[in-house]
Amino acid sequence: MKDEYGLNLRKLIKPMKYALNNPGKALIFILQVVRHGSGPSLKYTYKKMLETRTGGEMAYKSEEISEYLPGLVNRPEKSVGKAAADCFQHHRLAIVAMSRKNAADQWIEVKHPYSWMARRYRDTHDIWHILTNYPTTAEGEMCMIMFSYAQTRSLAWLVISLSILFTLLIRHPSEAFTRLRMVYEAYRNGKKAKFLLAEDYDKLLSENLDSARERLNIRLPRVFINKYPNFLKL
Repeated sequence: MKDEYGLNLRKLIKPMKYALNNPGKALIFILQVVRHGSGPSLKYTYKKMLETRTGGEMAYKSEEISEYLPGLVNRPEKSVGKAAADCFQHHRLAIVAMSRKNAADQWIEVKHPYSWMARRYRDTHDIWHILTNYPTTAEGEMCMIMFSYAQTRSLAWLVISLSILFTLLIRHPSEAFTRLRMVYEAYRNGKKAKFLLAEDYDKLLSENLDSARERLNIRLPRVFINKYPNFLKL
């Protein structure tokens, strides 16, 4: 069981290269990056959850956020959940299905606290897009994932974010300074925000989006340029 939640740099870097070179199949490889680069952070975030009142309760209940996804459209108007449904409903369900279908990723469905935490990473990703106001463009994913790194210390998130950043810097050097500022701002905002994985997502998804951002101390990006519409199709 120890190896299931370890860190494998070779198996982390190799699929990241495939993702950058095969944007049409990027998601399959990105799931592998997360699989092999998140082990230590799963342990860190689970421990951190247990140290909070809400997180400890969610861990005890084994809250499965994926159970809320089909009903997001029924959440109140202007709520976090309704905004997520409008933007991501079919996309999010597809990612959950893919992670369950891929034999190499069946570890994520294991009845184990760290696999449960991995599902929490997976199932909150698009919700965090809504909370942070980062789109699913190349720049938006780069910043959203750096925000996630600040929250979780996952090496997988760091590798993915920096890989997108370096690709953009190489292809568009005139915008290098602005993009570096974007990534730094995303990291800083992630550090300042409340620990989002410990939230009760059933309640959060029905909360007014603006009120949730204020309560969670989530600052919207001030430095952001958005030019490349498709993630990894740079």
